[in-house]
Amino acid sequence: MRNLIILFVLFSALVSCKNRQEPSQRIPVWGNSSRQLEVTMDAPNVQVPFKRTNGDLAEVQVSLNGVPFNMWWDTGASMMSISSLEFAKMIKEGKVDKNDYAGKVSFTMADGSIEECDVYYIKEVFIKGINDKYLRIHNVKMSISDSPDAPLLIGQNVMQALPRHTFNDDTGMIEFGRNEF
Repeated sequence: MRNLIILFVLFSALVSCKNRQEPSQRIPVWGNSSRQLEVTMDAPNVQVPFKRTNGDLAEVQVSLNGVPFNMWWDTGASMMSISSLEFAKMIKEGKVDKNDYAGKVSFTMADGSIEECDVYYIKEVFIKGINDKYLRIHNVKMSISDSPDAPLLIGQNVMQALPRHTFNDDTGMIEFGRNEF
C-alpha cells in the first residue's frame, strides 16, 4: 500500500511538471535603454563629507553635469530628484537638453498625493570626497519636480548602484569602499 502511495505521488508530480507553463517574459518597468548606469571610484575607499539637516537627513555636495548642488541623501526617495528651478538653471547653462529626456514617471508623495514628473538622464553625477578622491555615476535617471521649492534628493536609484557605504556621524563622513576602512 505504501509503495502504491509513493508511486501515485511521483506520478502526480511528473504530470504537474509536464503541464506547467513557462513564466511570462518580464517587461522592463523603467523601459529599455541603451544608456547603462555606471559607477567609478578613483580609489578603493572614498570618504565623502556630509552634514545633518534639521530633519536628520545627510546633505552632500555633488555636481550634476558640472553644475554644483547640495543634495539630501534620502533613503525614502526612489529616484534622484531636483526642482524645476534647479533644472531650469541646468538648461540655461547648456548642461541638459531634449536628447536627455527619458519619459515620465508617477510618484506617490509622502502626503499620499501622486505627482507625475519628467525624467531626464544626467550624464555625470560627481561626488567629491576628501584627499582628492571621488565617486562618479554616469547615466543616472533623475526626475524633475514641478515645484520650484522641491528638495534636491539623492534616491535609491543612485544609492543601490554605489559601493558599500556607511555613515560615520563622529567624523561626518560617508565611507564608501570596496575594502575595509
